[in-house]
Amino acid sequence: MNIVTSKIPGERAKQYAAWLLYCEVGSLEKTLRMWERISAQDDTEMIPFFGVFLGKPAGLATLKRWSVKYRWQERTELKNTEDLEDMRFKFKRIKQTRAYKIAILLDRVLDRLGRQLDQGMYVSTRDLYTLWKMHRVEEGLSIGNYQVITYQEPPAEPKTPEEIELDKKIQEIVSRYHKNNDKEEQPTIT
Repeated sequence: MNIVTSKIPGERAKQYAAWLLYCEVGSLEKTLRMWERISAQDDTEMIPFFGVFLGKPAGLATLKRWSVKYRWQERTELKNTEDLEDMRFKFKRIKQTRAYKIAILLDRVLDRLGRQLDQGMYVSTRDLYTLWKMHRVEEGLSIGNYQVITYQEPPAEPKTPEEIELDKKIQEIVSRYHKNNDKEEQPTIT
């Protein structure tokens, strides 16, 4: 028999509902206790599926037999995996939708601020910073300086003798230039 989370051929609705209840509570004893609580309630509005399909509670021995026959433990693991994947998909979709809405909002606010500037109205740096900060936080990005990436220059190769000689000549010329400028700037007494 293939392990599936849908109703298995030959499995009655009551057995399938009992398995779903087992998935929710986690053990046969808890399933039986919950089933008894559900069947004791006249109002099944709170749990309509279980109230309609479960009916009168079965015994613990019957639950054990069903759990072996219909492989409840393996099916529960599969159901949990499917539910987790479904939640991941929904979360990803919600996150993408949220990011899209935030980008649209950011674009609208930037357009409004641009129109304000075009009309000669004041737009503060604080408004722009707050907008930028909101966008970064919503996207899950850093707003602190401590995570700013800086690139270092690669280590310089050793200079050749010609480059060293040229550096000395340049330094001499620069120092002579500064000496001449200092003499010209000194006031003369007449």
